Amino acid sequence: MATRGTATARRAAAPPLPEDLPSLARLFAEGRTLFLDIGPLREPQFTGIPNVAANLARAALEAGLPCRFFIGENLIRPEHVRFLLESGGGFFGYHHQLGQTAAGPLLAEVRRAPRPVGLFPAEKPFHRLFDVELQVVHDFSTIATPHFHLDATRARHGASLLDDIASNDLTICVSAATAGYLRRLCPEAAGRVAVAPNGVRWPERFAAMAEALYGRLDFEPFVLILGTLEPRKNLEVVFRALAEDRGLLGRYRWIFTGREGWLFDFAGTAARHLGAVPENVTHAGFVDEFRKYALLRFARFTIYPSLFEGFGLPILESLSLGTPPVHSASSSMAEVAGEAGFPFRPESPAELLGAIYRLEAALAEDAAALRRRCLDRAAGFTWQGMLATILRETLLLERGRA
Repeated sequence: MATRGTATARRAAAPPLPEDLPSLARLFAEGRTLFLDIGPLREPQFTGIPNVAANLARAALEAGLPCRFFIGENLIRPEHVRFLLESGGGFFGYHHQLGQTAAGPLLAEVRRAPRPVGLFPAEKPFHRLFDVELQVVHDFSTIATPHFHLDATRARHGASLLDDIASNDLTICVSAATAGYLRRLCPEAAGRVAVAPNGVRWPERFAAMAEALYGRLDFEPFVLILGTLEPRKNLEVVFRALAEDRGLLGRYRWIFTGREGWLFDFAGTAARHLGAVPENVTHAGFVDEFRKYALLRFARFTIYPSLFEGFGLPILESLSLGTPPVHSASSSMAEVAGEAGFPFRPESPAELLGAIYRLEAALAEDAAALRRRCLDRAAGFTWQGMLATILRETLLLERGRA
């Protein structure tokens, strides 16, 4: 059995691992088989965790990584995975019922495969099926902020997440903030944690579609606020800030997008702080990916006021289209935005106003430079980079065990 010292010596003596995904994919494929759980792709829209799972699957296919895809106890045909990725979701159930998706039982393939490595982009439906098990953990909100969740959600996700982490060979956190929280919460797992940030990718057709549909329109200036209607997203601080500066309220249309959630009354909160829901305040509800793209692209700026996040993908999406974000300074969000964002303490309407004023001044001084700063920041976050980090950390894990 290798001691810590001998394992460290072997890692030091081994040749350095490559950084790029194609090289890592070739190295990983030497005696290993990746099994990727695509259960999240059963959702009708690829947002949130399904978006992560879809982009990891796409990155694996594009890199030529030998990969088996599965849902539950069934392998899924690669051609069906490609179809799902091209269509953007919504068709799995129909084809699955016709028996067109399954390529055979998962367990039999795991037994045949050399060195099976299981990658779970979210919850784990089972433990210790694979020689090596990796899980992506997105956030700990059900544990860190239980008062923002329904009892059923806490019961379903809280304890199961801790059980998952205990069973992992390596837990992949999407931010350093999330990794830090995991190490404090589960110190026994602290040595089995890696950080692999999310990426951002829009379908290539979106740019031309948005330009054709909206490029010549003269929009009234608008601000986009993204987030499910629930307490953790902290939308109330926006209304509190607008109540303090009615001039700011009148300068823009304020568009809120996001699903109806829980424990938050949009109209009631707006009326409590502003007297009524103003004509220029709109709750657009859930919007599909193209409409979200268009709103982000043409917004003057975005606001993401959440109290706690594991990553903050809407911030990265905003940056990727050159639209500057005003964002909470809590948890991982400043880590995503870097110098391109305008942070504020999420409990402070005054600081939110200050961040908006700073952003407006930066736009007035040099809007093009601010846009370039946003695009440059977003360019460092790719799904290929996320998968490359996961493969590299897995290979490093194996070297440590040798």
